[in-house]
Amino acid sequence: MPRKDWDDRAFTGLEAAIVFIAFIVVAAVFAYVVLGVGMTTSQKSQETMYAALGEAGSALRPGQSVIAKLDNDQGFLDFIEFDLETATDLAVIDMGSMTYTIATKETLITFPPGDPAINVTWRYPEDGGPLLETGEVVTVRLEMESVEIGRGDTFTIQMTAAGGETAALTRNVPAGIGKNVYVELF
Repeated sequence: MPRKDWDDRAFTGLEAAIVFIAFIVVAAVFAYVVLGVGMTTSQKSQETMYAALGEAGSALRPGQSVIAKLDNDQGFLDFIEFDLETATDLAVIDMGSMTYTIATKETLITFPPGDPAINVTWRYPEDGGPLLETGEVVTVRLEMESVEIGRGDTFTIQMTAAGGETAALTRNVPAGIGKNVYVELF
């Protein structure tokens, strides 16, 4: 059969099928890449979310009551007591690594971990360990012999754990209280 009698319609259909298959393969590869990037992005955002929850979950929450006692001699605070607990269920705080800083207008005193002026009493212990966990409450007593905070003074106590968790309390000592008196500070 001579060449001029051949029909090219079948060959054109085959070319169209090959081009169509190539488009489908390219689209499948593109979809795979887009889904892979989407999954990676989703995984990174999930890691970021869990890291943020871990940071937020490790916060300290001080109690509302701050009890203080003025000494007999000069009218300065003898000690202060306050409660600490965790702010969320994710928090675990090592109470042995806490640093306490007291700031007034005139002074800044830091009580490092292990300072004998710090006394920690477990009010509601769960497991008896040194870690403050969910449901546990500790009372911290700071002996204030080295800090001169008297009547009418305002002070701030900042509690900082080794992991960077912080909490702060600001209180005023009433001007009209007597000596050797226990008082709740507001």
